[in-house]
Amino acid sequence: MSALSIAGSWVVVTGASSGLGRAAALCLASSYKAKPILVGRRMSSLLDLQSELEARFGVASEVVRADQSTEDGRARIAAKVEELDAIAALLAAGVTSVGQFDANKISDYHSLIETNVLGFTDLLARIVSVFKRRRSKTAILAISSLGAETSLPYQAVYGASKAYINTLIQALSVELRGTGVSVGTFLPGGIDTAMAAQSDLRWGRMGLVDADRCAALAVKALVRRRSMTVPGLGNRLTYLASRTLPRSLVGRAAALPYRRPE
Repeated sequence: MSALSIAGSWVVVTGASSGLGRAAALCLASSYKAKPILVGRRMSSLLDLQSELEARFGVASEVVRADQSTEDGRARIAAKVEELDAIAALLAAGVTSVGQFDANKISDYHSLIETNVLGFTDLLARIVSVFKRRRSKTAILAISSLGAETSLPYQAVYGASKAYINTLIQALSVELRGTGVSVGTFLPGGIDTAMAAQSDLRWGRMGLVDADRCAALAVKALVRRRSMTVPGLGNRLTYLASRTLPRSLVGRAAALPYRRPE
């Protein structure tokens, strides 16, 4: 599949307030001279990022304060994508819950599913609908997780939500053949972000991938319109192991980085 030329074009980035989304917006501006549409819930963080993009790289950007879990938020994101003729989308917004499955509150799971599953699905459908009307090629990359393929004890609902994204994107990639719209997933392991800091990892930040490095690989996958990307040799070996070893063994191994609750 031919690469997408995004220099001077608008690219929407959800979850741009922090973490991988923020790093991806910086990479788009610095390495590709693309104009990010910065989507997130924290307006002050988005405005700070917008100022940084202008000061460091001389790149224009747009800010959209929106919550992916709400219908109004998703409508505003899609409207901005259409208004600015964006040609690509990097969907990094997501939330997690950590701990034993039965110890978390239903409100935590409700928020996670509203954002990672229901909100993601509706936003994806809206962006696909906009992109299908374009004559030019377009691309969408969803940030998933290696844990979606290996299971995630102590982040079980989060892992399940990412497995849903993987399955959805795989099916959609078949539906969209011949339309000029490409969709793909990016499956990183642990990333050194605020979300990872919530995960109560046994070894702290050890083994976590730098967010800027991971973002550069994600943006590269978006531009090259890849259907699935597992970044890093260690992650690829883990992915292959999840395909060949017994699922029970893979699940036990996936639990090792987490502190077992008392």
